[in-house]
Amino acid sequence: MSTNKQDTTLNVPSKFNHSNAGGVNRYRGVYLGKVIDIVDDRYEGYIYVDIVGHNRQGRISNKESRQKAVRVRRALPYGGHYQGSDHTRSYGMSCHPPAPGTEVVILFTGTDQEGIMIGVLPDTGRNSSIGDNTVAFAEGEQGVAHTYDTSAVVSQDKNTRPRHELTGAVAKQGLGLDSLRGLSSSGARRESPSNVFGFNTPSGHSLVLDDGTAKNSDVSLAPDKERKEGLSNLVRLRSAGGAQMLFNDTAGIVYVINQAGNSWVQLDSDGKIDIYSSGDISMHTENDMNLHVGGDFSLDADAINMKARGTDGIKIETATGEFNLHSAKDIKLTTDLNQHLKAVGNVRVSTDGLIDLNGPPASAATKTTNNNITTNRTVKQSITGRVPEAEPYGGHTQEQSDVPSSASSDSLLTGKDIDMTKVTNNSNSAPNNPKTNSTKVGGHAQTSKNTNPRNGGPF
Repeated sequence: MSTNKQDTTLNVPSKFNHSNAGGVNRYRGVYLGKVIDIVDDRYEGYIYVDIVGHNRQGRISNKESRQKAVRVRRALPYGGHYQGSDHTRSYGMSCHPPAPGTEVVILFTGTDQEGIMIGVLPDTGRNSSIGDNTVAFAEGEQGVAHTYDTSAVVSQDKNTRPRHELTGAVAKQGLGLDSLRGLSSSGARRESPSNVFGFNTPSGHSLVLDDGTAKNSDVSLAPDKERKEGLSNLVRLRSAGGAQMLFNDTAGIVYVINQAGNSWVQLDSDGKIDIYSSGDISMHTENDMNLHVGGDFSLDADAINMKARGTDGIKIETATGEFNLHSAKDIKLTTDLNQHLKAVGNVRVSTDGLIDLNGPPASAATKTTNNNITTNRTVKQSITGRVPEAEPYGGHTQEQSDVPSSASSDSLLTGKDIDMTKVTNNSNSAPNNPKTNSTKVGGHAQTSKNTNPRNGGPF
């Protein structure tokens, strides 16, 4: 039978059937597979797949047996490698391998029995959280929350799903019942066809681009037949811990919040900017800072300190109104030189006590106090307690951590993590570089000038 003709039965077309050549079973064409192992000892992202319907012999609980399954490369939608004289410049997309148990589509060329994964098939009814975590009634809670999809072996009770860990993080931020900033409806099962494009990692980091809800109509299907159109039109970048940057076109806001919820910034559609911090807000400019207010400027603090370091001093003027100064206690005016008081009109002095001239001595005004800022490189003293500088800024309170290394590009596949814990933020000293398995030329590991990006060997 010619392999160029399609089988008219319900079987797979003959040109996609695997064939035997010289007693060797060969795969050719497109197959469905199930991932059974994702640990690749070459760090190249290979996976091991059981071809559906081929009844592979072996125990999947045994690693050695699992890695005797079909070895499969993953095709990515974008990327490449520029080969330099002493380095390789890789670019493109990198992502987690599909988890064991995931169904994948595998392609075999026929001449090469190494499979190529060209796609992933999500489990039926289990694609709600692709892009972001679904809002639903969580188990054990009276209300909405971030949730997981139910298990493939458990039936879902109406709109109730297992609670996601992100619920606790969002509640800690104070956004547990905030439909604009905290909760998220972005998911692949919200409407059909879906208006949500996004990514999320197994731990819960997510990037979502949501074109908003579509109402139920002849061209769009929604679970709620009374669905409003245009809700949740947004871009959201959120970490698994809850920190997020949100651009919400439906509400007209830009919103940023940290994991603990103790600092946030919002820009709203009216042009208002709100900034909150439970700690300090510190600002530093190397040059001028200009503040122009069209309306009222109000400042309320427990204590207010101002200091002018330059020869121009401090100038305060009211263009048309009064100048009012009130103190609940003494008012002290001290000058190291002359004091002038000039009035175009009358001068009135009113007191319930005495007016003393030239005695007894007047009390001097209290000056501002300079703080020594030992963590800074340039600004060493200021009446403020914290002056951010250009990086590396020594005032960062977060501790350094180890920098994990990548497996080397040679056959040894080794690496040494770099200890940065003893390096301070404002130090220019670098840690000792770990020993590598290749010589260094111009700061780069020396490699072959013409290497095969497929196997690392020479062309």
